[in-house]
Amino acid sequence: MSIPEETTGSTSDSTPSASGNTWHDRPKADKISCPALLSFYNNDLLNPDESGNVSTAELDDVLESVGLNAKVRGVLVKGADKTDEIPDSFNLFALGDSKINHSGSTGIRDPEVTPEKLESALLKFSEDGRMYAEHFAAAANYAHQQDPGLKGTIIQTMEFTALLEVFGRVDEAKKRYLTVDDVKGLWMDGKFPPGWQPRNSDEIGVDDLASGGMEMAVNRLLQMLKF
Repeated sequence: MSIPEETTGSTSDSTPSASGNTWHDRPKADKISCPALLSFYNNDLLNPDESGNVSTAELDDVLESVGLNAKVRGVLVKGADKTDEIPDSFNLFALGDSKINHSGSTGIRDPEVTPEKLESALLKFSEDGRMYAEHFAAAANYAHQQDPGLKGTIIQTMEFTALLEVFGRVDEAKKRYLTVDDVKGLWMDGKFPPGWQPRNSDEIGVDDLASGGMEMAVNRLLQMLKF
């Protein structure tokens, strides 16, 4: 049975803010470069101290609540922990200046929030109001042209893949996508897509991200070979 188009994720209630009812524009939100972390912050799932520090244990809990399994969480938490000198912690508002920053970014929120780049860097690649893996692949290729770097463009591919896995809607063919409004909400305001529910605990694993990342990478290669 296919999941209705207006439904995202699963019907799990593993997090009370899944519907976005707790959303509010919190202080220093513009300092967060990642749309997923921004959404977790503006929906009160991540709560830094006065200096912006968040424990990696809290990050792990949030990632678990949106369906990522232990192996995937371990990689992401370890990466966050390496962004500053404080053990078992990372600074939510300083990631743009940390080791986690990379080339090939869309530049929409990094180094500062630039709303006009939303159209030129992402939305212009949409089709019929949706963005599937192939559309994010085109956006990643465009970002790489603006800011080349092999490692960075690989990271960008995986970031787009993870966003689709966590927040993506599912169409009749069981392919994941985000609507144009979903993209606007995530990147600009840190809003969960309307109707979004987190996937079941431990549902998103390494194999899912590897498969999705490979699909996007193939799309990127095919698009590049056309020119």
